[in-house]
Amino acid sequence: MLQAELEDGRLVLLAAYRTEQIHKLRKHRFLCPACKKAVIIRAGKKVIPHFAHEQIHDCELNRTGESLYHMRGKLQLFHWFKRQGLTVRLEERIEKSTRRPDLLLHTAGGKRLAIEYQCASISDEELFRRNEAYEHDGIRPIWILGGNRLKRTSTFMLDLSKRDQRFLMQYKRDMPLQLLYYCSDSEAFCNVQHILLTGKKQTVGQFYFLPLQQIQFPELFHPLPKNHQKIKQTWIDFQSRMAAKPLTYAPGNMKRWVLQLYERGLTLQEIPVTILYPVEAQYHMSVPPYIWQTDLWLEQLIPLPVMNSISLERLKHVSKRWEVLHKPYAISSDIHPVESYMNHLCLHGWFEQMGTDVYVKKRRSPFSEMI
Repeated sequence: MLQAELEDGRLVLLAAYRTEQIHKLRKHRFLCPACKKAVIIRAGKKVIPHFAHEQIHDCELNRTGESLYHMRGKLQLFHWFKRQGLTVRLEERIEKSTRRPDLLLHTAGGKRLAIEYQCASISDEELFRRNEAYEHDGIRPIWILGGNRLKRTSTFMLDLSKRDQRFLMQYKRDMPLQLLYYCSDSEAFCNVQHILLTGKKQTVGQFYFLPLQQIQFPELFHPLPKNHQKIKQTWIDFQSRMAAKPLTYAPGNMKRWVLQLYERGLTLQEIPVTILYPVEAQYHMSVPPYIWQTDLWLEQLIPLPVMNSISLERLKHVSKRWEVLHKPYAISSDIHPVESYMNHLCLHGWFEQMGTDVYVKKRRSPFSEMI
């Protein structure tokens, strides 16, 4: 822990003191802010000055080990907020709760933000509990992933596990999907925006590297310039590669789907990539876009005669078997991926929207002749 209490209740942030001052502080008795048991000073040339329990026991501040990387980043972010004149508390316990976010930010408008700097893995259950607890207390959680978790694979791609997809953010409806990373070694943010999920861990996105000293907190949540052409081409190239791969190690539901294609006289390689479009709300789906989008065509859109209509509710019902139960916590938009996809088809002239939830087919299907 970075701070502890003196016997009179005053909090001491050890890293704020010089070496000779820390030496004098060793004469005092310090208590853990959570369990009120005795803690000792740990300081040296290779560690950030901090406190540790004299004896190992069950304390909320002891349950997860804190790495040097995490401790250093938390301290850097704390001082960064302070330099901006913001009211921020380090490891402060939330009243009527056992929660102690890494940083608790009090905004000028009276809102509270829990800044969680997450460098280690966290279970679905624990993430859900924390978010629910913060929401119950009227606090908005902001999750910043450690830069050690960023797995960039190319200029516009990263590997994003299903577990890390839970941290996707979209706090404003006019914002693109984003992920925030912070590296305490380089003292810089990586703001990944314009994210397109492929249905697997490979993810398309645009990377913006922002030095800590050159950015203010609100700027992290501004939409940044998008390279439309590069992002779209990266997504198309990936989908083409995936459709061409054998599904030897694919899950059972995907193999069954491929068998259904074969029964219709189709192979994955024959699916026209031109009808596959990326949608931001892919996080709703458990399978890649080329599966559920092709399904819509085969089961609903191909049999539909030109100039006939189909409802959005019917299309949603067909795709329900591919949906996941929970979407990421910090998503403001509630648009369904099927609705987003149909809007794309309208933009490209395949359909025309009539009213709010009805679509009229305007052209023959691109692979009708193959079936």
